[in-house]
Amino acid sequence: MKIKKIAVFLILFSITFAFSSCSGAGKVQEASSFAMGSVVSVKTYSNNSQAGQSVCDEITAEISRFDKVISKNDKSAELYSANQSLASGVKVSRELFDVVESTKELFSLSGKKAAVTSGALTELWGFDTDNFNVPSDGEIKSAIPLCDDSTLELDRGTLTIKAKQGQILNLGAVGKGAACDKAVDLLLSHEEIKGAIVSLGGSLALYGKPSGKDNFTIGIRNPFGEVNDIFATLKLGSCFVSTSGSYEKTFEKDGVTYHHLLNLTTGKPADNGLCSVTVVAHSGLESDALSTVCFVLGEAASYPILQKYNAEAVFVYSDKTVSVSDGLQDSFTLTDKDFTVE
Repeated sequence: MKIKKIAVFLILFSITFAFSSCSGAGKVQEASSFAMGSVVSVKTYSNNSQAGQSVCDEITAEISRFDKVISKNDKSAELYSANQSLASGVKVSRELFDVVESTKELFSLSGKKAAVTSGALTELWGFDTDNFNVPSDGEIKSAIPLCDDSTLELDRGTLTIKAKQGQILNLGAVGKGAACDKAVDLLLSHEEIKGAIVSLGGSLALYGKPSGKDNFTIGIRNPFGEVNDIFATLKLGSCFVSTSGSYEKTFEKDGVTYHHLLNLTTGKPADNGLCSVTVVAHSGLESDALSTVCFVLGEAASYPILQKYNAEAVFVYSDKTVSVSDGLQDSFTLTDKDFTVE
């Protein structure tokens, strides 16, 4: 069995350039760490270098703390503990409850192709632990009913979550985006920070303005190239961006490549011709969740949901055709002539 695990991320080559233009004045500060299985990168722009560095460090610490709330596999995390008692009902923190509730609400629009209770299937395939496995059709058939959010009971008054026996909460499809929300909450409390970028795996928070410029420029990764290859750029203001790609976490068995983006109605990796979806939204959780939903639903079915959340998307297909939603037409620039914009 061949295993290929690649971190999906939006390439910040132009952002790095924009910030470095002021680095000589000591106005760019940065910090990095590792959380949620990904490198966390934070850059701030401020007239106060000490304050900027302090905020960078605050953000990396906050993301590490939040990981201890929503991690499914860390035995010291709140979600891990909650999963052990779901069948009898478990009281959780408001922080965890809010993420579960928001994720369930958004995923309810997916026609059961995505769910916050996806854990039974993601564990079956081994995508949560990297112990990859191709399950039998019988195993998949047994796990599918456990990935149905309609049986998940949420009581906001008591902050209690209850599910049927065998169901497992999994916030992997929204965690990095939700962490970007936490980062921006911190940035909003520091008026001395004029601009910032927070990058975490496939999710990105753009805040303020980069070195006095009106927009950030980000590169979208070429799904068929190396990690640092891009095929297009987007010019954006303050927003959240997430990408889901079939190249992120894969394994090969008997000549067949399997990726981690499961269609929960079939129990198997989504197969609709897409290889990546990048979503621009007004919250990190929404951008992250929507990139997953759009990938498993396919382009046509995604547009009503994108419209509901006032979000935009770039869809990339295996034949290297690209579809860009209306709201990104003026922001999008194709940089690789091997791709074709529809």
